[in-house]
Amino acid sequence: MKSMRRSSLRITCQSQVDCVQFPLSTFTYCLPPMINIAFMNATADGIAALLFPDLEAVVHDLRSGQIAHIANGFSRRKVGDASLITDLPELDKGLDVIGPYEKAAPNNRVLRSISIAARGPDGRVAALLCLNFDVTVLTQVQKLLSGYVVGVQPQARPAPLFRTDWREQLNAIVQAISVKQNVRQSEFGRTEIMLTLAHARAAGLLDIRNFIDYFSEYFDISRATVYNYLKATPKE
Repeated sequence: MKSMRRSSLRITCQSQVDCVQFPLSTFTYCLPPMINIAFMNATADGIAALLFPDLEAVVHDLRSGQIAHIANGFSRRKVGDASLITDLPELDKGLDVIGPYEKAAPNNRVLRSISIAARGPDGRVAALLCLNFDVTVLTQVQKLLSGYVVGVQPQARPAPLFRTDWREQLNAIVQAISVKQNVRQSEFGRTEIMLTLAHARAAGLLDIRNFIDYFSEYFDISRATVYNYLKATPKE
């Protein structure tokens, strides 16, 4: 058996199986290398093109713990970013499709999402294809036509898939503040952004590497402005 370091993941190779030790976790996942990521990427491109511009397709390679491909990305993630998926109880039970479930996204978008598992020859999950469909406008119409719209109701968002995804945590914070303050994210001003920073600090997000860069891009403000807001934000 031999071990090697690949970014912040610990990869242990034994025969035909890769074992991934996720950072900041005791969670280890052993996966077979035989999975056609290229085909999954092409599938993501095809579905995103069919439902452009309202669908984002993301391929998570669980062997590397990274995002392998994004088609029509609107969630501010990039190829090579950490997948931040560290627990798969539903998939371990044999489910190949999780959802549909609802998620929050930047700019007050409401997404209806499905996660599809790709398994290796031994049945272990090696990758996920996540489809995020923007239903913001449809949701607004549904509210106007409540009682007339019939369809499959979304499930609760599967917490284990996003427990360590700080980007999803930020989206949830922004959505909660938007609802409470009755202000759209696109109209967030100094008060709302500082309130977001206060909640992010309380959630421990400020300790995450590159969070400030992501936050400044998220609200289209400079890093200096973010730090000035932080100085003016009281610590709890």
